Amino acid sequence: MNSVSFVGNLTRDPKLSYSQGNNTAIARFSVAVNEGQGDNEKTHFVSVTAFGTLAENLCHSLNRGTRVLVVGRLDTYSKAVEIDGEEKNLTMTNFIASAVGPDLRWSVAKVAKVERDADEEAKPAVKSAPAPAEESEEGEEVAKPAARKTTSAAKSRAKVSASTDEDDDF
Repeated sequence: MNSVSFVGNLTRDPKLSYSQGNNTAIARFSVAVNEGQGDNEKTHFVSVTAFGTLAENLCHSLNRGTRVLVVGRLDTYSKAVEIDGEEKNLTMTNFIASAVGPDLRWSVAKVAKVERDADEEAKPAVKSAPAPAEESEEGEEVAKPAARKTTSAAKSRAKVSASTDEDDDF
């Protein structure tokens, strides 16, 4: 089996739909992947499809501009199109995701276990992990917010990353 992994920014919010036959969740999204540096830098826009609970969870968790890591497989298919009045068959490329997650180099994430009822059509009930705690001066436990440090280099990379986002439909 071919396996591909890449990191990039979501170019738009993932779109969730359901198949007509067996009501499987399908999420479609694209990722902008930068390659090279300086004058040699170029951006690739990668079309990705996810199925099932992965599709539902990523649509509830991720949005446009989020830097993500995608693991999946390459899928190609033929598509008939008309170009300059002539019918042509193009080979289209898509990636089928087996895992998608935020890139924790540039952001923080709170992981929550999804619990589902026996009825799979019901909305997932999210059960959060407790926040880390620290003791107050009186000896009581107090929830501690996650510390977040941002260096000037990280801020400038975030600005560059944000400026390369395109809202193209794929």
